[in-house]
Amino acid sequence: MTMPKWLLKIIFFIVVLCTLVTLQGCSFSGNSNKKLPDGWLVIPHLSAVQAIAVYGDTIWAGCEDGVYQINRQSGAIVQKLKSNPPMTYVKALLVDKSGVLYIGHFNGLTRYDGANYQTLTTKDGLPDNRVNALLFDKLGRLWVGTWGGAAYLDNNRTWHVIKAANGLIDNMVNVLFQDNRGGMWFGSYVAPRGGVSYLRDDGTWQLFSVANGLPHNDVTSIIQDDSGNVWVGTGFLYQGGAARFEFIEKSVVIQQVLTQHDGLAGGKVRSEFEDKDGVMWFGSEYDGLARWGNGKWRVLTEKDGLPHYEVMAMLQDADGSLWMGTQNGVVRLNYSAMQALR
Repeated sequence: MTMPKWLLKIIFFIVVLCTLVTLQGCSFSGNSNKKLPDGWLVIPHLSAVQAIAVYGDTIWAGCEDGVYQINRQSGAIVQKLKSNPPMTYVKALLVDKSGVLYIGHFNGLTRYDGANYQTLTTKDGLPDNRVNALLFDKLGRLWVGTWGGAAYLDNNRTWHVIKAANGLIDNMVNVLFQDNRGGMWFGSYVAPRGGVSYLRDDGTWQLFSVANGLPHNDVTSIIQDDSGNVWVGTGFLYQGGAARFEFIEKSVVIQQVLTQHDGLAGGKVRSEFEDKDGVMWFGSEYDGLARWGNGKWRVLTEKDGLPHYEVMAMLQDADGSLWMGTQNGVVRLNYSAMQALR
């Protein structure tokens, strides 16, 4: 007896659906059943942790669905912040000296003082409600990077907006950084038009893209190491790398480019960090975390304890522990665990 074609289609659909459900369950299981190395702590089930900040015994984690407060000592989640409008797709966190938390998200810029929320939008002078980056400069001014340009807040509480017409390589500003000379760095993640815009303290600009040495026009991160070099992380999918900039008089030049061939975990550099011992850490999008120290590379993946191979944010707390935001949770490596990776 031959089965009707409609029945075969239903059976095939059920088999495919069951397979997809099984695979999805496996993809989110991560290493939850794996014993972690000594000194590792994973706080799971936080989705797309793109920003981390610390103040006292609090770790703030900015996620796809909001901001979570984590106890720095125990790793326990204390609360999820609730505000109106909701804070979704949190891209940046910044804490001032008094402990006030500034949150950049897709509905504006929210200020949280521990009890009250205040959200600023385009109605208050922001160039765009989708905030990607936050920074306090050396004068104490608050900067924001948005989809519609960068802006800083002066003492009169007025926003001053900088766009492509003022010198930026593109209006999309995903990364903000100020170097130890006072220069401002703006990274745009909007290939093929993106790249790096460098504003010197004398008001002149330098622009960098693949045309003059940048590994990729999508910029993900900018840091400065203890030697004064500025590192720019770039990439999209499996392409990109990290560019090391050096200062020559008042200009900056690209002196080195690192790729996966040189030791990075993957092509795209998702995040960068230098710890207090001078060890460099490079997070990737698909391939884990690369550590450069003592003249050698080491790559960490889910097999080593990461809850997800994409590492998007890093910081080091007062105890020397390294905190990392991943696509599927927060990781803490205490200082002893970091030393054991040598």
